[in-house]
Amino acid sequence: MKPRILAAGTVTIVVVALLLMTGVIQISTPGGSPSYEAVVSVSKSSCARPAGFFLIIADLSGFNDSIAHGAPLSPWPVVHVHQGDYVRFIVCNVDQTQAHGFAIQTYFDAGLAIPPGDAFRIEFRATIPGTFVIYCNIFCTVHAFMIARLTVSNA
Repeated sequence: MKPRILAAGTVTIVVVALLLMTGVIQISTPGGSPSYEAVVSVSKSSCARPAGFFLIIADLSGFNDSIAHGAPLSPWPVVHVHQGDYVRFIVCNVDQTQAHGFAIQTYFDAGLAIPPGDAFRIEFRATIPGTFVIYCNIFCTVHAFMIARLTVSNA
């Protein structure tokens, strides 16, 4: 019997399916609508975290050491905001050898690829309450472990 190699997309689908089945992540959509497009501002940045920003470090340990925190079954980090808040991230790729991706389910599905050593600001208003997956949207060596969570509460 020949060994089989799974494609990156297949691995991602399997991991997300497992997370959905275990209740670790839930898919939320606005008013039952299957699509939503947030106004997202993206700009180049440094890795310095200004006040009011969440700092996400992408490297061979995942997002903010998500591998050590049990990702993908335990997404890390977990970002909590309130509906109506402006959400501001600095995403910094400190890996010097490969790009990593950053995307947010529903809010920023297109995501972006962050080249080695680069950083970006990502800003948007959290208008929809729910729990949303933050994930790497490009294939990299730790792709399956780059799972975080955004929780938007309506209280």
